[in-house]
Amino acid sequence: MKTVKKIAILLLVGAVFAGCATLRTASDFDKQVDFSAYKTYGFYDKGLEKIRLNNLDKRRLMAAVETTMNAKGFTKSSSPDLLVNLVVVAKERADHYGPGFYGGWGWGWGRGWGPFWGGPSYVNYYREGTIIIDFLDPEKKILIWHGRGAGFNLDSFNKREERLQVGVNEILAQYPPQPNTSN
Repeated sequence: MKTVKKIAILLLVGAVFAGCATLRTASDFDKQVDFSAYKTYGFYDKGLEKIRLNNLDKRRLMAAVETTMNAKGFTKSSSPDLLVNLVVVAKERADHYGPGFYGGWGWGWGRGWGPFWGGPSYVNYYREGTIIIDFLDPEKKILIWHGRGAGFNLDSFNKREERLQVGVNEILAQYPPQPNTSN
């Protein structure tokens, strides 16, 4: 009986953590670059001008990147080794729910009696965002690292700052890249 309880608890904990995964992340990088040479960062101003977010969310996204970069040991600078370019791409999504099976028997398909389906259908429309974080080498004028996280619900205001921070953490967890690996 104790074993069954332990397994049930483990499955419950696993389901909770699986539900916490906010984004589908991936990254790519230039394998010829020595990432240990980069110590300072700054935001790419031309990129910030093009972000299609309101100013509140733009500042939240930048703050999330700053928090994560500082935690990784980087220093923000006016003449950085690394430029951070932020992009947010949105697309319309729809989740369909229903109809449910009401069970029982009634007037069914074609002639005669049979099982039937019924119930309302629900559709939830929202904008799903992909957050892209690119690192550019300002001296060489090249892209050296590209990370993205897809699946951010842009229409939900529930715990928005926390969700942005978690999303940025998940994307930047892949930086700096490990030698001989890429996603």
